[in-house]
Amino acid sequence: MKNRIWIVLSVTLLLSACSNNEGTKGRATDAPASPTSAQQPTGSKTDTDPVKLTFATYFLSDQMKTAVKKYESLHPNVEVQLRTTLPYGKDLDEVTALQEKYITTMNTEILAGKGPDLMELDILPQESYTGKKLLLDLDELIESTPSFNKENYFMNILDNAKLDGGLYGIPLYFSLDALQGDAAAIGKTGVAIDDSNWSWEDFIATAKQLKQKGNADAVFYSSQSYMLSELTTENFAQMVKLQKGKKSFDAALFISYMNQIKQMNEEGILFDIIKDGGGRESFSKGDLHTYFYDTRIESFENYVYNASIEGVPTLYTKPHPHENGPGGYFTTLGTVGINANSAHQQAAWDLLQFLMEDEAASASSSTVIRGFPINQKAYDLQAQKLARAGKLTTEGQEEITVSKDRLNSLKSALSGAVHWNYAPSNLDLEQMIYKESEFFFNGQKSAESVAKLVQNKVNLMLNE
Repeated sequence: MKNRIWIVLSVTLLLSACSNNEGTKGRATDAPASPTSAQQPTGSKTDTDPVKLTFATYFLSDQMKTAVKKYESLHPNVEVQLRTTLPYGKDLDEVTALQEKYITTMNTEILAGKGPDLMELDILPQESYTGKKLLLDLDELIESTPSFNKENYFMNILDNAKLDGGLYGIPLYFSLDALQGDAAAIGKTGVAIDDSNWSWEDFIATAKQLKQKGNADAVFYSSQSYMLSELTTENFAQMVKLQKGKKSFDAALFISYMNQIKQMNEEGILFDIIKDGGGRESFSKGDLHTYFYDTRIESFENYVYNASIEGVPTLYTKPHPHENGPGGYFTTLGTVGINANSAHQQAAWDLLQFLMEDEAASASSSTVIRGFPINQKAYDLQAQKLARAGKLTTEGQEEITVSKDRLNSLKSALSGAVHWNYAPSNLDLEQMIYKESEFFFNGQKSAESVAKLVQNKVNLMLNE
């Protein structure tokens, strides 16, 4: 498996920002993050009266700036003030400090019943706002807007990206969390694969057969700690229960995941790419062969490139608890919410609908943007363009053949993704689990002691 990026940590985005000073300087808005000024109620104005909307986002993309300017040109009575912070700095500490300052400023405003009319929620504690009814339920706006055509969007994403029973943020983009596997090598073993609704227990049973009948180095590779963090975030909604009015993290389920992963490693099903230094070296030379690996498909380029690698062309649904029902996992990006205290709720909703149409459509002109557009029409147009061209040129100027069948498989997988890979951003769950679980996988602590520590930290942050 060549050129596989084998570990993704949440710090990656920050490190990337540190090293990209020159490339991102032009993306900051002129307006600093500060409390919004008093606004007149929308109901007291006509459609031609001037309206000033504030829109806060941590990272302001060129596509977003272009779309907002276009919206303003089409609506001369509307001014959109873009508020952001600098998503880069001289080092990681400065980037982290800027991000924390942005989150603190936004929290102070929103929790005080103020703040911007619209906000990107990706790095903000959305649950704190939904619990206090500080965001509009966009489901209600969708249902009350006759012009909103659900067929134009990936409704499987919008129907399942909900918190507390409501859609409080619309993701402009999303990605697919799945497995990619060597279908040809699997076929030679004679082992039948049914990924329609398999759990990790089913996967392990299948993996044992593949190990017995095949000759790959391993069935699945990852890192034990990374895999545990993935399992926890993917199933976070099931791992948090409401008990006596408080949220509680399920330590018993967490322990079962830890033991399950350890078992996979001990039985040679999981190839721990971090623990085995030789494995990392072998992999970098392209010598490591495994049947499955975990992947996040974030763009056409990402998918087409992976599918072009010999031996790993096929998408498989990621294992999940049977009680969740069939379907794959997805991750949301660029999620925009509307402040329930905005004096211009209808204008804010009009802008958000425009972004779903125009910003996503503009982004679809690029095959390397991070995330597929929630606008299904934009997606289909780009897929058709790729199919007609029959090739894709990567950012590295590598030309790759595009298969129409592969594109059809991708669309099917995206349309079938119904399990939201989501955990509260303020928990920094992946980093916490990655750090604490190493003590268990190294044999320094018991599963119970690690689970108790993680449970206490999560419970404290969930209920603060």
